[in-house]
Amino acid sequence: MLGELNSESLRKTIINDTQNETNLHVEWWIVRHGLTPWNVERRYQGHSDQKLLSGEASGLELLRKEIEEVSFSAIYCSDLSRCRDTLAYVRPDLQQVAICDDRLRELNFGEWEGQTYDMLKEDPLYRSWIDNPQEVTPPGGESWDQFRDRVTSVYRELMLLSHSLVAEEQNPVILIVTHGGVISMLSSILQPGLGFWDTKVPIGGILRHKIQL
Repeated sequence: MLGELNSESLRKTIINDTQNETNLHVEWWIVRHGLTPWNVERRYQGHSDQKLLSGEASGLELLRKEIEEVSFSAIYCSDLSRCRDTLAYVRPDLQQVAICDDRLRELNFGEWEGQTYDMLKEDPLYRSWIDNPQEVTPPGGESWDQFRDRVTSVYRELMLLSHSLVAEEQNPVILIVTHGGVISMLSSILQPGLGFWDTKVPIGGILRHKIQL
């Protein structure tokens, strides 16, 4: 669930969204937040506003080195503390210019937040959700369609921004600090045919999408 943190896991393959004859492209560098106490305890976090573990325990040292010299044209960040704290740790110079957006939050797990698989595994509704999350909604939580719609909304905004940026500068890079579920959903939108579960980025990892415009 947490994945192995190493330099290889941070250097994900760049994915070409579309291919055409133009050389204009933008890169989206999508970062998954650092480690929290609930990650360690394998609890569902969702919209619960968990803080990062302090210092190197957050698992962000490699990420900080990976992006310390990179010039970003725009910065988007989930408004939850674990993402804002991730940005503050790896690139404190970008905090004031980051756009904090609640559309980049993790799926809302409702009443299941703070609970673990072992605590929920006897619940029939939870078992049904595990088998078919597209059709079953966590009690008091967010449906799959609601989650996909809000991630699609921020995707469209990022695409408009990307077109605007390439008109002003060569090969801009956008930094997005968010959550594992959002990364998987964005990737499936960018690459039709790619399943939600096909994209796995470890805690403190980074996925780069190179998008031809």
